[in-house]
Amino acid sequence: MKPILKKISLNLFLASIHGFYRHFISTHRYKFGFIHPSSKVRFPILIKGIENIFLYENTIILGGAKLLTTKARFVMKKNSSASEGLTVVTGNHPYSVGEPFYIKATKDIQNAHDVIVEEDVVLYTNVTLLAGVTIGRGAVIGSGSVCRTSIPPYAIVLGNPAKIIGFKLFPKQIIEHEKALYPENERIAIEVLQENFNKYFIKRATHIKEFLSL
Repeated sequence: MKPILKKISLNLFLASIHGFYRHFISTHRYKFGFIHPSSKVRFPILIKGIENIFLYENTIILGGAKLLTTKARFVMKKNSSASEGLTVVTGNHPYSVGEPFYIKATKDIQNAHDVIVEEDVVLYTNVTLLAGVTIGRGAVIGSGSVCRTSIPPYAIVLGNPAKIIGFKLFPKQIIEHEKALYPENERIAIEVLQENFNKYFIKRATHIKEFLSL
């Protein structure tokens, strides 16, 4: 009897949490800069600057996220997703010689820049995106990665600071992939894809191998 009661109690607890989540999101949707009806944001979540968050079609942010966007925008484009523990910080507090740092912090003086996640990106658990970063279309960001600089399309990255360790597809495969998903005027040019592949992978093959062997 006790196991049955425990199961019922757990189900009721989960149902109440789910109900609270649905109520929270439904009552706060109008506060977002933009949130598409198909977007899903899972509770619990900490948001500072909800009016600067723009979530487009089929985007997903799982629980435990911290979105600190008081001075600049966080944009997540269609079909992108973030696992638990996403952190987005669009600003940082500049330091001035001769002035206590806490003064700027308490006044919320920031250098702020948009954080943009392009289409079809996967952010795994506990990823951090810092001010000014753009995550290119189709990129995969490994668990625990801290992105302090922008990531090219279809790159696979890992680490703190995040390093490119490969690409999901070869340039010609990406061309075929994008033909099925995007209109011609939105596709990435083969020249750009080849340049990124050579710059971030071929020319860095030895460094990548050393990094992965650590």
